Amino acid sequence: MKKYAILLFVIFSFSSCSLFEKPSMTQEQIDVLITQKAAVEEELANVKQERDLLRLKAEECSQMLEQKTEEVKLTGKYFVIAGSFKNNNYAEEYSSKVKQMGGAGNIVPGPYNFNLVVYSSHSTLSEAAKSMYVARTNISEDAWIYMEK
Repeated sequence: MKKYAILLFVIFSFSSCSLFEKPSMTQEQIDVLITQKAAVEEELANVKQERDLLRLKAEECSQMLEQKTEEVKLTGKYFVIAGSFKNNNYAEEYSSKVKQMGGAGNIVPGPYNFNLVVYSSHSTLSEAAKSMYVARTNISEDAWIYMEK
């Protein structure tokens, strides 16, 4: 029995050594892997750089959008009116047309429950008069100035 145990031990010890051998790589294979790793790292760096550029562009766009909305805010008490409507739906439709043509397009409440579609607003009457003539040329021949009290 001892002979069989020793014989089995010897057989398993010599045969199992081949199971634990690590496969070897040639230097060419190692060089190829190193080159591929470098290429992947370079591509990753390019992707990160593009992502950062896109973030910067998105921030710039959002800042420009904020500036644009700040410009459209009505300041001053003189408004160049492109149209006035009693019906809110008509005022909103005309407001979108005025915005497309480059005007502010805001709607302010006017006298006698009219909705006034604003082309631009100004702090002085002379600025409003100049803008009114531009509005008459570009938007509506009937543009007029409304002074808020």
